[in-house]
Amino acid sequence: RPPVLLYQGVLNEGRGLEEAIEAMRQLDGVELWLAGEGDLSGELRRLVARLKLEDKVKFLGYVMPEDLPALTRRATLGLNLLKNKGLNYFLSLGNKTFDYIQAEIPALAMNFPEYRALQQAYEVQVLLEELTPEAIADATRNLLNDPERYRRLVENCRRAAPELCWENERQRLLEIWGRVWKV
Repeated sequence: RPPVLLYQGVLNEGRGLEEAIEAMRQLDGVELWLAGEGDLSGELRRLVARLKLEDKVKFLGYVMPEDLPALTRRATLGLNLLKNKGLNYFLSLGNKTFDYIQAEIPALAMNFPEYRALQQAYEVQVLLEELTPEAIADATRNLLNDPERYRRLVENCRRAAPELCWENERQRLLEIWGRVWKV
């Protein structure tokens, strides 16, 4: 099957969805799957139709949380593309980042501080300096044309997954709440 770029989450402004769709014009033999719905659902569907990309961009609609891991494992590359629309986005570290790691698929993400720190610690993604269709297409092509690098990122996801999971974070969160309640 063709390589699959997967975006999972709400189809809202600031998520780089328009740029990802436009990048598909430059990517032959690649599909983009959008799992979710949101404020931009209709607009994005119209964009796909206007660009005549219906054969390359698949709208999967809402996906049940229990079905998401299996869907994510079918993808080749996850997308976590945010516009710098303020500190909330610039300093974020989205849940989908960890979903991609758990599914052992590398991701494209923005070179924002938390993604940069994650990359320095685990090397599980490709960081983009700019959010443009050209940057998305170039990064995708470069990674797909470098199987050794792709395998290394997959292996790094595999190694990072046991450490970057809710079970570990749960314990840390309980410790923090324990300290807060003792005060």
